[in-house]
Amino acid sequence: MSRSTNRVRSRVRTQWLALGAALVVLASVLVGWALTQAADRVQVVQVAQSVQAGDVIAAADLTLAEVAFDGQVQGLVPMESLEALVGRVATIDLEPGTLMQTGMWSDAPQLATGEEAVGALLTAGRFPIGLERGDLAIAAPIDAAIATDSTIVRVIAVQAQPNGDLLITLAVAHSDSVGVAQLAATNQLLLVGQSIDGGA
Repeated sequence: MSRSTNRVRSRVRTQWLALGAALVVLASVLVGWALTQAADRVQVVQVAQSVQAGDVIAAADLTLAEVAFDGQVQGLVPMESLEALVGRVATIDLEPGTLMQTGMWSDAPQLATGEEAVGALLTAGRFPIGLERGDLAIAAPIDAAIATDSTIVRVIAVQAQPNGDLLITLAVAHSDSVGVAQLAATNQLLLVGQSIDGGA
């Protein structure tokens, strides 16, 4: 075997060793980058269920998602602000999986056109657990003998009492407001949670 052949082989071997070392370094850099990205992940608010533009955002419409922190991305809603979005009005159609960003909602008016405010003090067992501002519910009489149709109402204020009662203000359609107010005044008001598809 000639000396030139040995030199060629030695040069090739050196090149492969250098390439292998470079790949090891690259792999280490990529692993370090991945670990850094994993460490800098934050939780933000994400749409869980479809919300049409103009609809009030309910707690069930939102969830949390974990994303990699990026200083260039602005306007995402941190997990601490999830509850603040409940009761707001969607300004655009919100699709599941969308990350909530500034401009996708506006403050809901306390009362929409054609609505009246009705206050009530409800004892435990006469309202769904976890009822919050912006939620919809069905108002009905406790006594089935009372000739009053059930009606859909919207929660615009809610305050839990130390004894478990709930002080609540409802937005009710003008045509149903007197009936719901009478049920509240006579301690006959029952609120039933409304399902997402609009049924009871």
